[in-house]
Amino acid sequence: MSHQAETADRHAREVPFKLEELFYSRTDSRGVIIAGNEVFRRVSGYEWSALLGAPHKIVRHPETPRAVFQILWDAIQKGYPMGAYVKNRSKSGGWYWVFAVILPIDGGFLSVRLKPVSDFSDKMKQSYTTFSERERVEKIDPEESAGVLRKGAQADGFSSYTNFMAHALGHELAARDRQLRRTEDPRTQVLVEMNTAMERATKEQVGLLRSFEALQAVPNNMRIVASRLEPSGGPVSAISENYKASSVVISDRLRSFVAGEGNIFDQMSREVARALFLLGSNRVLSEMNAKFVQTDPVNGIDWATERELLNKLEKKASNDARAAMGKAASIAAQLTQQSREIRRQMLGLDTIRVLGRVECGRMRDNSGGLSATIDQLDGFHDDIKGRLEAIMRLSEEIEQSVARYLRQSKAA
Repeated sequence: MSHQAETADRHAREVPFKLEELFYSRTDSRGVIIAGNEVFRRVSGYEWSALLGAPHKIVRHPETPRAVFQILWDAIQKGYPMGAYVKNRSKSGGWYWVFAVILPIDGGFLSVRLKPVSDFSDKMKQSYTTFSERERVEKIDPEESAGVLRKGAQADGFSSYTNFMAHALGHELAARDRQLRRTEDPRTQVLVEMNTAMERATKEQVGLLRSFEALQAVPNNMRIVASRLEPSGGPVSAISENYKASSVVISDRLRSFVAGEGNIFDQMSREVARALFLLGSNRVLSEMNAKFVQTDPVNGIDWATERELLNKLEKKASNDARAAMGKAASIAAQLTQQSREIRRQMLGLDTIRVLGRVECGRMRDNSGGLSATIDQLDGFHDDIKGRLEAIMRLSEEIEQSVARYLRQSKAA
């Protein structure tokens, strides 16, 4: 940004719009504006003649990191809904913050925006200014910059950036309802509950991976201890070999469970995030349709077509959300079952560990490190079993939330 532009931006003011107002815009596949509602036109400060046919970046503010648009583009190009906090700029140079829910549609994309008011949004607004400045100063490539944001979301305990934004959308909708003194919407309640369960489950996954990786070294340590304590084939050697053989089987199960590409935990995480975004999209589109007002004729916009399109999108989001919820629940059930099976296999390792503890006692002070190795096993086993049990509980919570949502949506 030039010095003159920076000076103008410092003197610009926030463009107001009401909390209850929602606005949308529709573009073709290249991002060229095709239509929108009157709130969009008013807040942007442009006339329809300037908006229609213009690239959507006409309202882009330089303090929204390019990484955000890269992540949005990557998702919607693959046919997935996505959301983001976005700082936009009006024609006058003023600015306004929105949380944008973006949906792929036939021939292009549609974005519905609401005013962000949660505590979560305050943190994002502060981080955007710093991050966009870093992009400019360091000349970071958008793809590389998007990777930084994705890693940041994972460091904050989210399984993916989509999960991170689904979490944000839930908070925004809940905060908006509170400020407008509305009754809590069941869809938002399910969205927040499932996000909370997934966030906790992701933390358990990270801890499980840590213990799983540390566990790999224990059989080797036992063999080293055995070589110092006794001739080949002695009781400690036999215990270490039995432990190694049993732990390899469990390690393979754990790897398919929480590590590696396509593991079942990540499958559930992706489906839950997708379901939650569709659920949030349905909620936003439902309100957008309820507030849809056909204004004066605009050359290039057929209001009847826009209303029909929004109604179809609301129904599609509802149907897609139910389908995604069902798939997420199915994977959650698999996750619960696999957790139980691995927990059962851990009991076999416990038996070998107890034999090692008995042998350690028999050797008394001549254990040569066996006691410390068994102590390590005690800690890793307890941690792994505890995390598996936590994941089982959280998976069951997700199944229950899905079941309740499906019952509510069927009744509605």
